[in-house]
Amino acid sequence: MKNILLLIVFALITAIGLDAQPLSAYSTIRQEFYIFDNGAFNRVEPLIPREYKIGRSGIAYVDNLNNFKIYKDGAVNTVSNFFTTDFQVSDNLIAYNNSKILTVMDGSDVVLLSRLCSQYAMGDSVVLFYDLNKQTFNGYSNGNIVELEGFLNLDTTDFDFQQTVKVSDNIGAYINYNEQFKVFYNGESEVLENQRIKEFKLGRNTMAYVDINNIFKIYHQGQVFQADPFMPKSFLVGDDVVAFQSSDGYFKIFYKGKMYTIGYYTPSYQVKDWLVTFEDLNGYFKVFYEGEQTMLENYYPDKFEIGYRSVAWINKANILRMFSDGKLYEVSNASLNEMRLDYDVLQYKVGFNSFKMFYNGVYY
Repeated sequence: MKNILLLIVFALITAIGLDAQPLSAYSTIRQEFYIFDNGAFNRVEPLIPREYKIGRSGIAYVDNLNNFKIYKDGAVNTVSNFFTTDFQVSDNLIAYNNSKILTVMDGSDVVLLSRLCSQYAMGDSVVLFYDLNKQTFNGYSNGNIVELEGFLNLDTTDFDFQQTVKVSDNIGAYINYNEQFKVFYNGESEVLENQRIKEFKLGRNTMAYVDINNIFKIYHQGQVFQADPFMPKSFLVGDDVVAFQSSDGYFKIFYKGKMYTIGYYTPSYQVKDWLVTFEDLNGYFKVFYEGEQTMLENYYPDKFEIGYRSVAWINKANILRMFSDGKLYEVSNASLNEMRLDYDVLQYKVGFNSFKMFYNGVYY
């Protein structure tokens, strides 16, 4: 009955458009909870939530009275009136697990994934989960549930969910009970290796892994590339991009099927979503985005925020700067108390209780 009521509630919510609106959230000195939604500041709660998580299309939170709520399309809906702590948000999905009943909100659709689930992993549009009743390991994508493995028992050595399952964006991968390495992509499962691999990391459309023979491989949009005949010294994966230091010491970036050699050195670097930030041979702060390198500063900062298509930092001149979607901005030279990125929305605090937003070149 509760699940039927949830379906009715969310059926009343208007479906979102193709492009998600920019979202952020904050609490004022008066403990009020505000949500920034496409230029508007909305007061949604009189008290600070116990926990909240910001997605690209919605914000999920547990309010001060332990009610689990979802803000979406300008409206707040109460999902449950009992304490819920197990919930996740991403670009397109909001998943929540109440009393081991796993449900996902996908756009305006609410999908019951399992009536008894204790373990799951979620990306932007993919969920991998274990159904305790059926003893099956399943994948969810684009409204469909696919059984990936059957007759599994988590209480034995059949399947170690925590150690062998990873999900990111629109792709999932795992090592099954036969030591096979499988990928779940575009709603289909495929065996990539018949022997247990040593390490793997994922991003949108992309995965990098080291096979049983220490060969470094990159899976991208259904194809496998041999990136290095030996295990790399380090590697990180983002959306359509892999950055790594090869076994012979070269720092390289793979982007959409093309390999870029940055230089022969040991880099400081980060990969998040669409971006690779790194320190170059001269100690400069650079970003790699959509196949192009951009110098951000003539030194490498100790602290910066990175996410989605944006990087934000305060430079030595005390100027808040931001690189977003290929453009470089000088946002503010005021003395700042706080700053953070929510996807491409830059939130910063000026003075005692003044919150500002900067998105796509516009101040709010």
